[in-house]
Amino acid sequence: MNLGTIVGLILGLALMGLASVLGAQGAGVPITSLLDIPSLLIVFGGSLAATAIAFKLSQVIGLFRLLKMIFKDDNFTLANVVDDICVLSEAYRKSRKDLEAALGSTPESMPFRMHAISDGCKLILGGTRPDDIETFMLTNAEYREIREREDVNIMKTLGTYSPAFGMIGTLIGLIFMLAGMGSGGGDNIGASMAVALITTLYGAFAANFLFLPFSDKLKGKNEAKKIEDALTTAGVLMIAYKKHPLEIRDALNAYLPPAQRSREED
Repeated sequence: MNLGTIVGLILGLALMGLASVLGAQGAGVPITSLLDIPSLLIVFGGSLAATAIAFKLSQVIGLFRLLKMIFKDDNFTLANVVDDICVLSEAYRKSRKDLEAALGSTPESMPFRMHAISDGCKLILGGTRPDDIETFMLTNAEYREIREREDVNIMKTLGTYSPAFGMIGTLIGLIFMLAGMGSGGGDNIGASMAVALITTLYGAFAANFLFLPFSDKLKGKNEAKKIEDALTTAGVLMIAYKKHPLEIRDALNAYLPPAQRSREED
């Protein structure tokens, strides 16, 4: 699980919840005054509907998959990937059969082998030229980045639309309030105004606490993936050229921050 996302959500909800409770007590009103189902429907329903118009329906439905990406972290590090590439390189320097056997086993450094490395090594075993392997891996990385950038845009669009629908809900509430005043129902102006403003609150909350931060989280993951793609491409090519594992480790460590670099076991 992504600890930063979990802590941020819990801390933010706790602080805003505490502030709301204290504010409600000071005003002498129940905290449930902040709950309004029609406003929720307008903001979240309207934002989802507008996003479905802007993008394919299948992409909008895929929002649940995006949420999984936001809350889930990889269970390996890039240093683990470097270690695995070094193991595969050592195997290939021995023989093709050793590389085949290594590919069929689970890496010692991580719970599973990355598809990019596995596919690249299979191309090596199939006799594909290194230049063609590089083209294949770069193309995969390029279109992976495009797909994930589209996911970022979907989440960002939700963050753009939700304040607008909050304002729409507020206008609807004001219309009903003024209509009530015209028919002699002016005694509930304060309560009606409060309900009208709740929709704006929901829109601002959804945009600035959920959708836009989630969009930035996905963007950060996409940027990190670019480094991972570059590392795996370089690693597979060095396996193809039968570089020494020590040389590979030194070269690939350049992609990692000093504190996270792979170290050769004694």
